[in-house]
Amino acid sequence: MRISPALPVLFLAATAAGYLMSLLGAPLPWMIGPLVLTAAATASGLFTERVPTRIRPFGQITVATFVGAHFTPEALHALLATAPLLIAVSLWVLMAAMLVARLQRRLFGGSLVANFLAVVPTSPVEAVVMAEHHGVPTAPVILSQTLRIALVVTVIPILLYAGTDGPAPSPEALRRDGLTGAALTLAGALLGPVLFRAIRLANPYFLGPLFMAALISSLDLPAFDMPGPLLAAAQIVLGTWLGGAFRRELLGGPLLGSALLSSGLLLATCGLGAWTLSRVFGAPFATVMLGIAPGGVTEMALTAGILAQDVALVTAMHLTRIFVIMPNAGWIAGLSNRADASARRDTGR
Repeated sequence: MRISPALPVLFLAATAAGYLMSLLGAPLPWMIGPLVLTAAATASGLFTERVPTRIRPFGQITVATFVGAHFTPEALHALLATAPLLIAVSLWVLMAAMLVARLQRRLFGGSLVANFLAVVPTSPVEAVVMAEHHGVPTAPVILSQTLRIALVVTVIPILLYAGTDGPAPSPEALRRDGLTGAALTLAGALLGPVLFRAIRLANPYFLGPLFMAALISSLDLPAFDMPGPLLAAAQIVLGTWLGGAFRRELLGGPLLGSALLSSGLLLATCGLGAWTLSRVFGAPFATVMLGIAPGGVTEMALTAGILAQDVALVTAMHLTRIFVIMPNAGWIAGLSNRADASARRDTGR
């Protein structure tokens, strides 16, 4: 397939934006820089091409392999004692999404199912598929889901970064077990997506490599830590792809205001949840905030590593949320759709 000449130029500009952010000492510079630049170029109409979705798996696989390497045997054993916290975080996020969906319907109208699918923290792709299934317009869902993730990726790292002494000193590489470690790590990164796609599990390009890297690390097999330049390249890809979703045609009228309000309310409600649960369970606020953030498992795990938080626990909270919400979002949406239909019939009477 022909590649537009504008795309390499965009990636060069995105890389420069990431480098500038790194010079300024910003958190997640190689992701936030490209995201902000691409969103501005796309929303203004300066860049009109589509950022191809097929580039996203490279970023997901690379970051997932990096995150999975933190699942040492000691970390996995420690997670067993935190199961109540993991479940509490997932249920809080789900209840927050349902509450915000109802409030948004009161303020802006629309069906309950449409508002729920716009705010529920799940994959934007999965949300759009469910929207199509229930006959819901997809444009508001796409905008709200993308804006939510963009806010999570930018606002939370910056706030937590400002509340700390800055990034933790770069640790030594987790593992550098020569060619054997590199080969085994690469095999896990490539096999994971194939395996998860074969058994039809959600988000195979992240969860597959994450599982394989965690398995290698937890069994103390030979491994090879992700090189810094490769990790930066993965963040540039993810930030550019995410910023490219801010299409000009989606940003007009009341739709943007509705999406901003719902995303802001969801973040605020999750912040309250992080404060509450951190005190109930005696966990660090920053760790719980990164884990309860409604979206951006890749980016939040990365931020946890930069701020010296518990990467394994943050990732576990997100994965628990994914496996609690994603299988149940469909029937909750269906229930909301039936409630809307019943309300319409009652009004018609």
